[in-house]
Amino acid sequence: MVDTLSQNEIDALLSALNTGGGGGAAADKPAPAAGAAAPSGGGEEPAKPAKGERDKQKKGKVYDFKRQTKFSKEQLGTIQMIHETFARLIGTDLSTQLRAYAQATIISVDQLTFEELIRSIYSPTFITAFKSERLDGKGLIDINLNVVFTILDRLLGGNGTPLGTLRQLTDVEKQIMHKLMNRIILERLREAWINVIDLSPSIELIESNPQFAQIVPPNDMVLSVVIEIKIHDVTGIMTLCIPYNTVESIAAKFNAASWFAAVRKEPLTTNYDAITSQVKAVNLPFVAELGTQTVTLQDILTLQVGDLLVLDQLVKEDLNVRVGNRVKFRGRPGIVGKKMAVSITQLLSSHEEDEL
Repeated sequence: MVDTLSQNEIDALLSALNTGGGGGAAADKPAPAAGAAAPSGGGEEPAKPAKGERDKQKKGKVYDFKRQTKFSKEQLGTIQMIHETFARLIGTDLSTQLRAYAQATIISVDQLTFEELIRSIYSPTFITAFKSERLDGKGLIDINLNVVFTILDRLLGGNGTPLGTLRQLTDVEKQIMHKLMNRIILERLREAWINVIDLSPSIELIESNPQFAQIVPPNDMVLSVVIEIKIHDVTGIMTLCIPYNTVESIAAKFNAASWFAAVRKEPLTTNYDAITSQVKAVNLPFVAELGTQTVTLQDILTLQVGDLLVLDQLVKEDLNVRVGNRVKFRGRPGIVGKKMAVSITQLLSSHEEDEL
């Protein structure tokens, strides 16, 4: 004879499975013998999961296959730190170049499709497509025309008033902005990325219509970094777009551990070169001393035109040549043309400098 379960027993088993209660009260209760009468309606009903728990079990995560995430939250955090440095650098450079208050602030770092990015850009605009020698593919930098015309007005001697109506840039204006993008924006982008990779970016093209700046297919994922630029009372947006396919080969370097390790190990050669070139341009006093002598205050007060001071330097001895306040060289005095001159005869060591 085949054993059969009543409807109440089936409900009890399903309830135990839903609550994960393989060892719960319903499972511990012995099954009725074959042919036994079903429990009466007055018997104890099996426990049912609460409504909130059932809703929690049914809740799922929505995944959009058209917008596949390429960068993890950790990588996005590292990318934001990189471009916070980039924003700070261009804010400082614009202030110096325009001789006006300028500030750049990160608004968002996100990943979206290239089509969504292009739709968010107004036309006309100022788009610069750039490429890197170290990476495959290209990137885009879009700058709002309000900011562009404010920059141009300041560079051409104006007070930075933007145009009332937006228009495309003339050929002359494009040339000015081309130089500005190379000298400030792309150079500072390279400096900000130096601990990840030396981008060495160069301008590929300049475009005013975003529909003509198709660097990747519309459904490809791109990294979007939105920066707010403020010059006096004029505010506009600069958007940096880097396709995932362009940085896919170095995506692992965006992990926080890799990036901080690179920061500790790799010196910022760009800063070093810039500081070195600036220090080399500093003017220093260069003095050849004929000799010295110690005199009293009384001698100084009684000095007259025609008086002679005998110095401690012999005629045949080399002169001390000072750079700043340190004796760095020895030299012989002479004449070149109609001017006095010194011929360097010895470069002093650090030990010899300390003795003088």
